[in-house]
Amino acid sequence: MPDTWRLPSVNDHSPTDEFGQQCLRTLTHFVPASLAAFYRIDEHLQACDFQLLGMQPPMHAAYLDHYRHLDPLQPVVCIDSALPVVPLSEGMRRQEASRNREYQGFLQRHSVVDVVEIIVRADSRPVAGISLLRDTALGPFRAHELADLLPLHGLLQLAAARVETTQAVALQRLTPRERQIALLLREGASNKVLARELELGLPTIKTHLLNLFRKVGVGSRTELVARLFL
Repeated sequence: MPDTWRLPSVNDHSPTDEFGQQCLRTLTHFVPASLAAFYRIDEHLQACDFQLLGMQPPMHAAYLDHYRHLDPLQPVVCIDSALPVVPLSEGMRRQEASRNREYQGFLQRHSVVDVVEIIVRADSRPVAGISLLRDTALGPFRAHELADLLPLHGLLQLAAARVETTQAVALQRLTPRERQIALLLREGASNKVLARELELGLPTIKTHLLNLFRKVGVGSRTELVARLFL
């Protein structure tokens, strides 16, 4: 299987990134897939921060631009099903036939014949999902393969809880002012915005940022946000 290709929105050394790569390696080892994707589920129950295995960027870009809204295995649908492992047939049962036909046309253009979605929770909150896709060479997922994913799902949930705990501990180590800065950085605040919001001079802001980067063990704003929040 091809090496992991990932979108450049997640820091290569963040706990979530490492967790995602491990999820993809583990699941595709025990249940073969032609293509796979790991993603984070945000507070709006949207998939984001994708890591892809075997899937080429044009296919994923087409999905995001034109077919995501038709996907019968979107996180909100899978969560509503209350199933830990959701096959494509279950997702399609929950939406209109016309939407299913359009989405299946997209899958067929890429020789995909079946998909299964795994939703991972931490403290009962959905935090991540994994898509496994099969092409015509591998054929549809079999009943015993779906059953094999259930114990793996349990292990992934235990691992996800540990990742969430690691990030919570990192946040707790920060002072109230550092947490305030980190939260503003998550919203994309510039140094000027930080200075205005905190009523501090730019040199002081730069000193705070250097100290914060050093404490968390990162070298940039992007890495800081990834380490603490992704």
